Amino acid sequence: MKIKCPICAKVIPSSQTNIATDLAFCEKCNESFSISEFIEMASLDTDPLNEEPPKGAWLKRGMFNIVVGASTRSPIAFFLIPFMCVWSGGALMGIYGSQIKSGQFDLRVSLLGVPFLLGTIVLGAWSLMTIIGKVEVSVGNDSSVFVGIGSFGWTRRFDWQSVKSIKEGYSKNDTTEIVLDGKKHLKFGSGLNEDRKHYLIKVLKYLKYKGANKSL
Repeated sequence: MKIKCPICAKVIPSSQTNIATDLAFCEKCNESFSISEFIEMASLDTDPLNEEPPKGAWLKRGMFNIVVGASTRSPIAFFLIPFMCVWSGGALMGIYGSQIKSGQFDLRVSLLGVPFLLGTIVLGAWSLMTIIGKVEVSVGNDSSVFVGIGSFGWTRRFDWQSVKSIKEGYSKNDTTEIVLDGKKHLKFGSGLNEDRKHYLIKVLKYLKYKGANKSL
């Protein structure tokens, strides 16, 4: 099998491949990429772009971009939301509600309540992500990753052509996430379940490796 650069589709000579480090180097692009990922996609018999996505995932084809995404909806919401209501509600009502009821403001007590207020905001955002959150990756002329709720969230733009590795990695809390390694090192998708996460990785790998090497 000929190893081709996923950026320019140029055939890589054997002198520029290193099986031990799993890397091939393209002199034209001055970029290296994973040999195993290339072989994995080159030997793929099915086209994930035409497969039925798993429940909670989707694929949208635009004129200039392909968008693959998935919901971060999770059963953990059944635990997280009641916990947030009890913990945050009890703490905030005890600290601020008593002041409102008495009509007296205590700066010291109010400052002690700030960590609980910030915790409520974090728990609230996390709870919403487990109900209506989503992750979307747009690949094309303007490639980007979006994580959020509706149109609210964070967006990271990146150069799709410079991506040389698409893999599953580990976050700081030991959950798995999607890693795009290129000029920008992007990590996202830790809130996705395994089926949705693997679907996004499979589609992105297919677009990267098969997209540039349609003759394989």
